[in-house]
Amino acid sequence: MESESTASEGTPLGQMTPSDAAALKEKFQQMYAELISKGMSPNDAVAEALTNLHRTTATSPPPAPVQGEENEAASQNMEVEETVKPVALTLELVRTNSLPLAEMRKLVYNAFSDSELMNTLCFPNHSRQEIQHGLAILTTDAVLSNIMTNALHSWVNQTWTNSKKWTQPSDLHQFWVVLEHPLLFDPEYRQVVGGMAKLMYYLSDSMQAKIQDRWATYDSDSLHRLVDVFHQYITLSLMGSELKMDMIFATCEMLGILHCINECIKPFCNYTYFYNDAVNSELNLLTDYAKSAIFMVRKHQNVVLHRELSELSFCDFPFVLDAASKSLILHFDAEYQQRTTVNDSIRNSIASLENLMPYLVLRVRREFVIPDALQQLVQVSSEQLKKPLKVKFIGEEGVDEGGVKKEFFQIIIRELLDPSYAMFLADEETQTLWFNSDSLESTMEFELIGILLGLAIYNGVILELHFPPLVYKKLMEKPITLKDLEKTQPALGKGLKQLLEFEGDVESVFQRAFEVSYEVYGEIKTVELVPNGKSINVTNANRKEYVNRYVQYVTTDSVEQQYGAFHRGFHLVCGGDALSLFRYEELELLICGSPELDFEALEQVTQYDDGFTESNPVITYFWRVVHSFSMEEKRQLLKFCTGSDRVPIRGLSQMMFVISRNGPDSNKLPTAHTCFNHLLLPEYSSEEKLRERLLIAISQSEGFGLL
Repeated sequence: MESESTASEGTPLGQMTPSDAAALKEKFQQMYAELISKGMSPNDAVAEALTNLHRTTATSPPPAPVQGEENEAASQNMEVEETVKPVALTLELVRTNSLPLAEMRKLVYNAFSDSELMNTLCFPNHSRQEIQHGLAILTTDAVLSNIMTNALHSWVNQTWTNSKKWTQPSDLHQFWVVLEHPLLFDPEYRQVVGGMAKLMYYLSDSMQAKIQDRWATYDSDSLHRLVDVFHQYITLSLMGSELKMDMIFATCEMLGILHCINECIKPFCNYTYFYNDAVNSELNLLTDYAKSAIFMVRKHQNVVLHRELSELSFCDFPFVLDAASKSLILHFDAEYQQRTTVNDSIRNSIASLENLMPYLVLRVRREFVIPDALQQLVQVSSEQLKKPLKVKFIGEEGVDEGGVKKEFFQIIIRELLDPSYAMFLADEETQTLWFNSDSLESTMEFELIGILLGLAIYNGVILELHFPPLVYKKLMEKPITLKDLEKTQPALGKGLKQLLEFEGDVESVFQRAFEVSYEVYGEIKTVELVPNGKSINVTNANRKEYVNRYVQYVTTDSVEQQYGAFHRGFHLVCGGDALSLFRYEELELLICGSPELDFEALEQVTQYDDGFTESNPVITYFWRVVHSFSMEEKRQLLKFCTGSDRVPIRGLSQMMFVISRNGPDSNKLPTAHTCFNHLLLPEYSSEEKLRERLLIAISQSEGFGLL
C-alpha cells in the first residue's frame, strides 16, 4: 500500500505499476467530479484536473519498478500517459502533429476558448504564414475543426468589458490568430466574426491604433480578404432573420480602420469596394437616417444625444453607402428641414404663403432666363431652395411635370457656360472648365451657377457640365495638391512636377522667381506669390515652397472672388451635415450622372404610347438593335433621347423613358424630345431599316431637345 501511495503522489507516468496507474485514474476522477460540482464546464474541468495531476506527478524521484512488472506497466500505462500528460498547444506542436487525437481535442478547445491561452499561440517571431499553416492542419480534421468552432463561439461570448483590460500588444495575439482562420467565410463562423469585431470595437484607442498599424503592413490580397470577411458578416446579418445591430456596427468600425488605411496610408482598392450591397439594397434608409447624428443635430438643435453601439446609424459609416443611398438621405434631410420651417412658422403664427407652398416656383422669360432666375433665386431662403422646383416660361402654355424644369436647366447652364460669356476658361488638353480670374461678370452670376448645381441635385436633373474633379473637391472642402492641378491643367502641372524632380541646379536652368505670369486679353499680367517675390529666385532648397504657393495661387487665391461666390451659392442649397456623407467623386456623380449604362434595366421600365406596345415588331426591332450597339453608340443614343450621355445616379432603372409611334413606315429619321426623355419612331418595316435610320439620327443630330 505504501508503494502505491508513493507512486500515485509522485511517480512519473512512464514508470508506474498497474496499481499506480489505477490509483492515478481514481484520483483524476475525484478531481474531475469535484471541479464539476463547483460549476466548472466539462472541458475546463478536464484541463484543470490534468494540470493538478501533472504538478503532483512531476515532483518526486521515481521508485524502482517491481521486478517483472516493467514491461507490463509500460504497455498498460501508455493510454493513461497519453490521456493526462498536459501540454501547451503551440504552433510547433500543431505542425508536428505529435499528440494523440484525444489530447489534441481537449487542448484545442481550451486554447481557442480562452483569451490568455490563445495569445500563447501567436508570438512576435511567428509569421502569418506559420499561423495559417497551424490553423490549416487543425481544420483538416473534421472533429478538431468542429471543436475549434465551438471554442471560438465561447471565446466571442465573453463580456466586452474584458477588452478594456487588454492593454499590451501581446493581448492582440488572439485576434491575429482568429483573423487568419481559413473558415472565416463559412456561414457557421458568422457570429465569430461579429463577436470578434465587437471585442475589437471596445478596445482602447491606442490598441485600435495598433490594429491599424499591423493591418497597414499587410499586402493588398490580405487587406482585400479582411474587407470581404467583414462585408460578408454584414450582408449575412442583414439578409438573415436575427439582427444583432451592435455586432453589425462594430464590424462597420473594423471596416472603417481598413478604409482609413486605404485612404491615408496604403491604397489597395477603389473606394467603391467598401460599398455594401445589402446595406444599400435591404436597408430602410429613412429609418436609418432617423437614428443618425445628422438627424439628431436637426431635431435637438445641435445636440447629439448619447447612443449605444446598437443605436448607431449607417450614416456614421458613410463609406458603406453608395452615392444613390446618400442622395436619398440628402433628400430626407431637405424634407425634414422644409417640414420644420413650415411647422415653426405655423407655431409662431407667422406662416406666409411662401413657407406653406410645397414648391419653389420660378417664372422666367425665355429670352431673359439668366436675369429673371437670378432676381428670384437670390431672394429666397435656404429652406425654400430645397423644395421641389417648378418652372413657368412666361407667355407659354403648359404645366411643369418635369420636362419644363429640365429644359430650364439646359438653357440656363448652356448660356452661363458659353465661351462668349467668358466666366470660365477651357483647358486645351482636357476641355474642362476653370474659373476665369479676370472675368468681367459680377460675382452674382457665379453664385447663380452654384445655386443651380444645388437645385439640380434636389430635383434629380443631370447637368451637362465639364468641370474638373478639382471643383468638386473644393466644394467638399478637401485639401488641394499638385496632383489635382495636374488633372485640371496637365501642361502646367507637368511643368511644376518636372521642376520638383529635376536633379540639376534649378536656379540656373529654370531661372524662375516667386511670381506667376499669364496672358489676359492680349497683355501679360504678373503676380508675386510672396512679398517681393520677383526678387526671390527659385532654388533647389525652396522649390517645394514655390510649387505649393503656385498651386495655391492657381486653385484658390486667383479665383477667390469667382469661386467664393460659386461655393456660397452651392452651399446655400446643399450646405449641412448630410452633404458631408459624400466623397467629392460621388458629388460629381450626383450632379453630372453616372457613365455606367444598363440598357437592359432601361428596357424593363420603358413605357410605350400612340399605338406602340411592348410586343410591337418595331419595339422588338428597336431593343434588338440597341443591345447590339457599341458602348459609344449607346451613349450617342442616350444623349439623343435625353440630352445627356450620362444617367441618374440611381441608374437607368429609375429613369422615365417613353417611345411613341410617329406615323407609318417612312424614310423619316427618329426624333426626340430630350426634356421629356421621349423618343418618336416611325413604324419602320424592317429591323435593318430601323438600324440604318437610328444610326444616322444619333450620329448627326442632338435631337430636338427644346421643342
